[in-house]
Amino acid sequence: MSDYVSADLYHTYMNSIWEETTDGIVIVDLQRIVLDVNPAFEQMYGWTKEELVGRKLPVGPAHLYKEYARLYDQVIEGKKVAAVEYPKLCKNGKHLHVSITLSAVRDSSGKTTGIVAIERDITKRKQTEKALRETEQLYSHLTQNVLAGVFVRQDRKIVYINSYMSAMLGYTREEFVKLRTADYIDAIELFTIKRQVAEILIKKREPRYTVTVRGKKKDGGFVYLEVNLSLIMYKGRTAMLGSAKDVTSSVALERSLRESAEMYQRVMKLLPEPIVLSDHGKIIYANNSAIKLVQANDKNEVIGHSVFEYIHPDDHEDSLRKLDLIMFDEEPSQFEELQIICRDGQTIDVEMSSIRINNYMGKRVVLTVIRDLTDRKRSEDMLVRSEKLSVIGQLAAGVAHEIRNPLTALKGFTQLLKTKNEGYISYLDIMSNELDRINLIVNEFMTLAKPHFTRFNDENLVHILRGVISVLETQAIMTNVDIETQVEDCLMIIHADANQLKQVFINVIKNAIEAMPDGGRVTIAIRSNFPDSVCLTIRDEGIGMTDSIIGKIGQPFITTKEKGTGLGLMISSRIIEAHHGTLHINSRHGEGTEVQITLPLAKPIIAEIN
Repeated sequence: MSDYVSADLYHTYMNSIWEETTDGIVIVDLQRIVLDVNPAFEQMYGWTKEELVGRKLPVGPAHLYKEYARLYDQVIEGKKVAAVEYPKLCKNGKHLHVSITLSAVRDSSGKTTGIVAIERDITKRKQTEKALRETEQLYSHLTQNVLAGVFVRQDRKIVYINSYMSAMLGYTREEFVKLRTADYIDAIELFTIKRQVAEILIKKREPRYTVTVRGKKKDGGFVYLEVNLSLIMYKGRTAMLGSAKDVTSSVALERSLRESAEMYQRVMKLLPEPIVLSDHGKIIYANNSAIKLVQANDKNEVIGHSVFEYIHPDDHEDSLRKLDLIMFDEEPSQFEELQIICRDGQTIDVEMSSIRINNYMGKRVVLTVIRDLTDRKRSEDMLVRSEKLSVIGQLAAGVAHEIRNPLTALKGFTQLLKTKNEGYISYLDIMSNELDRINLIVNEFMTLAKPHFTRFNDENLVHILRGVISVLETQAIMTNVDIETQVEDCLMIIHADANQLKQVFINVIKNAIEAMPDGGRVTIAIRSNFPDSVCLTIRDEGIGMTDSIIGKIGQPFITTKEKGTGLGLMISSRIIEAHHGTLHINSRHGEGTEVQITLPLAKPIIAEIN
């Protein structure tokens, strides 16, 4: 008995299935009259058991009755009917899609006495399948008619491509799916794409990226494609979906614009005039000349900074007003003078003109052209100075001649009166000193009136300087001034008038000594600017000069001495210029003065002095 299930247990088991299964079960006789239905069948179709038992099974329209009759006849004939899908009528008039499996009910002799139908509601599955079919039809229509190439790549081969994609490269769809990737993508770019795809697949990066590649056409030509790639699931496995559009014309235009922009940038970069681009007062570009003008080491010290960092504070308000006006004007502004401050703190005179640029990298910016006025100002100053010298020279010849004769008489009579009038000696001494001063001025006038120097010989600058120092050492000692020399022991041969250079050195060193009435130190250094010039530096520790005085030094009658004429430095400058050299004065108030004299060498430095 253990190999068999008891009848009671069997009936209990079957009754549990009948009551609890979610599939509808109906038993009919051979005329399809309902004998019994389970609760799930009632719930599926909306009819109660009482409404169905004793009636023919409702299925819907007439053609469905015929189809169901055929299925029931097949079961009666002994054939198997399993999972047949049909629509079936509900009580509310709607139809369900059901999967029907029919089985025969036989008596003990094996004769068919009825039929059991197990029906499963597959309406939702059918709706899902329908939606998938419609979606597939929609995407198929889109991919075939969209004006862009579409392809799917899986297992290193193209498994789908639309007509537009194949036509862009000149192939039919049938030809394209047989190609290797290297047949239609440039080899170098193919390597890059494979590497990026590998990163997407292996390193789990963002499964989408865009790349522009050069495709090879069937006729040998090239086409630039902008390709968007993304990961998808295709038939249950990972695949790569791509869309591509022809961007050949835009790539060519972009390349042309880029080449033009690069050309203009090269031109702007190498222009001799400083050029600056600014956006709301912030520098976004500066060419080499502009970087050099402000004494910056590279563009990083300029770009990103405000233009007002380099404009003198006195010109800020006016510059800001002009920048605002430029943004509303199509024409360039007039060149106007102002001062700029370099990185080293030096102030230089410039003139600027600006114009609005409507589209620079998508922005409205201001382009400013700058002209350095240093050389022009220097030339103007030299011209004015030359004119002054010319006028002074012409004046000196006449004035000196006219003054000297009465001056000699006045000097003689003053000395005579000193011997005759002892009670007025102090007054006569003052008169005599003032006459000496007038005579000194007349002598300096005569120096200006002399013709240019002609007695030029090869001279050793070191010997000339040492001769001057020996003459002035006594005066230095008397005023508690030390003269310190830093002279290289080598031949420094210059083509010069030794006497005139001595006059210059005496004038400059004497000024340095007199600038320190309470004592101090004068440092004199000579160094070679190998191989063509030599520089002489004379530095004192006096009170120095203000910027306003320095700007006027060298002009006649501009001096810091109580009884000076200002002609000494003027004459010295003229002598140095005649020797094709330069004389520069640097001074800070309260820190002292430095005079730099540069002269060209007549011969190269060839030997040391033992």
